Amino acid sequence: MKQISFLLFIFVCWQLQAQGPFTPPYSTDFNNYTSEAEFLTDWQYENTLPTDQAGVWGFDNTAYFGYNSSNCPFYFTASDANGDDWLFSPGFNLEQGTTYTLSFLYAGAFDGYSEKMKVFIGNADTSAAMTQMLYDFTNISSAAYQPVSVTFTVPASGIYHFGFQALSDAGNFGILIDNFSVDNGTGLFSNQISENAFYPNPCAGNLNFTSNEPQDVLVFTADGKVVFQLVADGFVNLTTLPNGLYFLQISNGEKRLLIMQKP
Repeated sequence: MKQISFLLFIFVCWQLQAQGPFTPPYSTDFNNYTSEAEFLTDWQYENTLPTDQAGVWGFDNTAYFGYNSSNCPFYFTASDANGDDWLFSPGFNLEQGTTYTLSFLYAGAFDGYSEKMKVFIGNADTSAAMTQMLYDFTNISSAAYQPVSVTFTVPASGIYHFGFQALSDAGNFGILIDNFSVDNGTGLFSNQISENAFYPNPCAGNLNFTSNEPQDVLVFTADGKVVFQLVADGFVNLTTLPNGLYFLQISNGEKRLLIMQKP
């Protein structure tokens, strides 16, 4: 019995061991990580506040916040402290003289806030090693996922990590990251996003869509129960839903946070 328990322990440890460093081309929609423990075998946090508070990076494995119903890393902004918190990628084997492209999707966790984030590359998964800035987001204000790609080179061949530094001012909401990829010129990975969007959010009753094409609309409660389903042409009337937090899915696309706020 002790031998069986020991073998099970070894198997679990093997399952949770880090897979990196990786060699481009590389891409993940984060669905390969089924728990935060698995996610943290490759990715790392450097949070300035305790993990049981807001103002920290975390991992959502419920597929509520990610693009196209996928898992994703997230940052929840603190109400009383400005952000200075880091999310680090796995290591990547990069070669001097090669041009690489970093691509990912980003969004605010909720419309109307002003999130800030910088993206760096460095030779270790620590803030001190993040010496080369790749992108500076000064105002992430939409909860609709947007793609970004940036090309870069490295000064010497070696193992490099990417760092996402959340810098949102206190009182904002949060940042979402999905569909992360590093390409070395193959063009295999490109972040395509749905053109479907809805407004206003918060919603007082009628919810409008940017597309007038017929599309399936589902509204979920926070625990995943479907409370509304309809084929919509341009808008839906949601006045029957009580005020509160929901998730809206359009034509099997990503689930997005929806707030019902009727007068």
